[in-house]
Amino acid sequence: MNRQVTQDDIIYFVVTDRFFGRNKRTAEPSDTSIHGGTLDGILEKLDYLIELGVTTIWVTPVYENIRSHGSTEPYHYYWPQSFERMDRRLLDGTNMTDSVDMSTFGRFVELCEARGVKVVLDMVVNHAGYCAQSYFDSTWFNEGGSGDVKGELAGLPDFNHDNPEVLDFFIGNIENWITTGKVTNIRMDTVKHVEPKFWHYFKSQIRGKYPYICLIGEVLFEGKEDVSRLLEYQNYHDFDSIFDFPLCTALRSTLIYDESLIYWLARPRLVEGEPLGVLDHDNPLKKGYRNSNRLVTLLDNHDLERRIMSHARTKHTGDDGGLDWAIRVTKLCLGALFTMRGIPQIYYGTEVGLEGWKEEDDRDLRRDFPWHVIGDDNHPQRQFRKEHEIYEWTRDLIRLRRGNAALKYGTTVTLFSDDLVYAFLRIATDDVALVIINNGYKKMPHPICLNLNTSVIPKRVVAMITGGLKHWKTGQALTVQDGNVLATVDGKTIDIFCSNGQ
Repeated sequence: MNRQVTQDDIIYFVVTDRFFGRNKRTAEPSDTSIHGGTLDGILEKLDYLIELGVTTIWVTPVYENIRSHGSTEPYHYYWPQSFERMDRRLLDGTNMTDSVDMSTFGRFVELCEARGVKVVLDMVVNHAGYCAQSYFDSTWFNEGGSGDVKGELAGLPDFNHDNPEVLDFFIGNIENWITTGKVTNIRMDTVKHVEPKFWHYFKSQIRGKYPYICLIGEVLFEGKEDVSRLLEYQNYHDFDSIFDFPLCTALRSTLIYDESLIYWLARPRLVEGEPLGVLDHDNPLKKGYRNSNRLVTLLDNHDLERRIMSHARTKHTGDDGGLDWAIRVTKLCLGALFTMRGIPQIYYGTEVGLEGWKEEDDRDLRRDFPWHVIGDDNHPQRQFRKEHEIYEWTRDLIRLRRGNAALKYGTTVTLFSDDLVYAFLRIATDDVALVIINNGYKKMPHPICLNLNTSVIPKRVVAMITGGLKHWKTGQALTVQDGNVLATVDGKTIDIFCSNGQ
């Protein structure tokens, strides 16, 4: 088993405390106390994750945290007071020892990998927990600074990585988590707030000694105009991956809020000077991403404004048809996520349409997983219509992607783009997929005609397309006439045609 996250993987992100634990209690989203989700609880629910098709689980930090800040307990575990041991509240002793030594996390990794599931550990180097300065040398912190790097994030004590002692401590700490905690994949929190010198040390010492370590950076720039600011982390700081927040924004803006596909996703490339969409930055020869296929793509997470289903319900309100449209556009977003380039990441509960909103803080975005809707077969029970429909769609998309080389590794070729329709090919060595998105609310009045231009598409690939792509759900053969694909797509629908379906 390759332990490093690759394009073969489907990442499932869990806020551990809100997922499952033997002694976990379910509380209102407004409750900011610790609910009792544990790493043991995640192990207990591996059958559910494996049935969904997940190959990698990303867990929130496991460091020992402060007890509380005001009325809020650190249920998310981003407020460390010790980076050298685990927090006992994340362990319930049912599937592992409750020792807080790093080796306990190593055991968690072993047990997950024994089931074929990789692990990503969320790490923090930017800050300590509130009022936790006394646990560290007082000279380790930025004092009175401002801006993204030197300023305190949400008032949290900010480590100064221009201090060589701080650099040395965190490089050594990460190495300990690698050797004792058996960490292979790191999601690094709040990357843009860390002094750039740290990434030079990481490249030199960690990546030099442990070249198999995968570093995924959280750089929270969300607009398509921010792509150039994101590039430095993959292209210059040598991150294996960063989160593709601009694509997340583009999918939400277009598929839910009906903005232009040309403006947000990809231009038709008819003339020079057209405004670039997010996917037009994928070419490294034109100052784009070094490798866009390694970006982690997503629809929602624990920090963004709303969960994707809540965005859909914002646009499509009420129960008189509104819920049906909300389910439809959520499925459309998921279809785009699993057919476009990158490594897809699901936020826990998205697969059952769990909702959540950012209000005065992030607590509602981190609701408890609704285990009451899940039956003994690890599927949502049919009486929960929304949850059942979105789950089945998500599971089928995951199966399709995992069985289709073109969707995992393929080069993307845009065939057509206008305000309402986006069509593209994914081309791999021995596999091809055609994807057509109709973002209008009505079925196409006549078939779209997509020319298979052999000045852009290899003749071998054209022959594969002509020779029998089939619809991933219905099995209906794709219509190709005189070198043109003809297809009619329903409103707010994604159609996928593959040479290798489910």
